[in-house]
Amino acid sequence: MAKIIFVIIFIVIGATFCTLNRQEIALRYFFGWHTGSFPLFLLILIALIAGMGVGFSTGWGERRKLRAQARELGERVKALKEEIESQPSKEESPEPSTGSPEAPKPPLF
Repeated sequence: MAKIIFVIIFIVIGATFCTLNRQEIALRYFFGWHTGSFPLFLLILIALIAGMGVGFSTGWGERRKLRAQARELGERVKALKEEIESQPSKEESPEPSTGSPEAPKPPLF
């Protein structure tokens, strides 16, 4: 429910931003290159989308590295657990002897 409200608020803010920034602009570059007229909000939105793309791709690379590291550590944990399970426990009591128990000795007076 909170996501839906957030999306609606984001759409309303975006629509008002676009209507308030409808001034026509033209960009001029080096060597006489220039663009035709277009609304200011398009330039701002394109810059925003490009920045989000660069940020996402940078974050994606980091997430990929962390996932690989987590996979390696998970394999190490598995190997260590198997090693622990294969070793005999030190707390195990020794096996009882199969011989007959000795008869109790009478007390000396």
